[in-house]
Amino acid sequence: MDIESIRDRVRDGNYLIKSHAVQHALKEGFERKQMVESVLEGIIIEEYLDDQRVLICEYADPVYVEFVTALYP
Repeated sequence: MDIESIRDRVRDGNYLIKSHAVQHALKEGFERKQMVESVLEGIIIEEYLDDQRVLICEYADPVYVEFVTALYP
């Protein structure tokens, strides 16, 4: 699974932000736009091959932001 495939899907609007992610983001003070930017600008720091998931991180001063994104073929 590569980051460019994930980014292409996000750029094309082929993604879903689930309600638990929205709730967590709002609690931490993040908006949808920042979540998308993290995927477009971040790096994969961990892969969960069995679940077809990756952990993408972006450093956004002054916070360290982590998002889990799923890619299903």
